[in-house]
Amino acid sequence: MGGARIWVYRHAESLANAGEKTSEPWDIDLSAGGREQAEALAASIEERPDRLIASPFVRTTHTLAPIVKRFPGVEIDVWPIQEFTYLAPATCVGTSWRERKPRIDAYWRRLNPESVDGPGAESFEDLLERANAFLRRIALFDDGLALAVSHGQFLQAALMLAEEGPMSPCAAMENFLARQRRGSFKNCERLRFSAGDGRVKVEGRD
Repeated sequence: MGGARIWVYRHAESLANAGEKTSEPWDIDLSAGGREQAEALAASIEERPDRLIASPFVRTTHTLAPIVKRFPGVEIDVWPIQEFTYLAPATCVGTSWRERKPRIDAYWRRLNPESVDGPGAESFEDLLERANAFLRRIALFDDGLALAVSHGQFLQAALMLAEEGPMSPCAAMENFLARQRRGSFKNCERLRFSAGDGRVKVEGRD
C-alpha cells in the first residue's frame, strides 16, 4: 500500500441535526454549536493537508472554513460526496427531522434500493454508485494527506463498500441499515483511509 492518507469527516452539527426546521437539503447550514465544533476540529488538526475536499452542501464547506483559515493556500475541491437525499426535497422544506420521521421509517421499511421518492431524490442504488466512485477516485492518490468533509450516510456507505466489497443492492441496503443501527457517524467523526497502487484500505474511525 502506498503512502496516501485520506481522512473523511462528517460535517459539524447542522440545523437539521439540532432539530430545526430546514430548507433545501443542500442549503442547510451549521448550528451555533456546529460552528464551535468546526473551530475545534480545525484546531485539532496539526498536519497541513495537501488536499481539501467538500461535498456541494453548505454544511460541509462551512465545516471546512476554519481549516482553510488555519492552512491558507490549500484549495477546496468539490466532489459529489453529498448526503443521501432519499425524500423528495420539495416535500421536506419547512419541516424538522422529527416531522419527517414517519416518512423516514416508511422508506427504510420498504428496503427497495431502486425506489425514488420524487423529483430531486435519489435511490439507494444511486448512493452506492456515488460511494463506489469516491473509493475509486481516492484509490488513485499515491501520497500526501487529503482531508474531506462529507455526511453520515455517505460515510457509512463508503465504509461498508470498502470493508465488504461488491454485493447485491438488496443485500447492501440491509447491511447498510444494520450498520446505521449499530453506530451511525457522529458530527465531526473521522473515517481514515490509506490508498496506493490503485487500492483503498480502511484504517479506522475516531
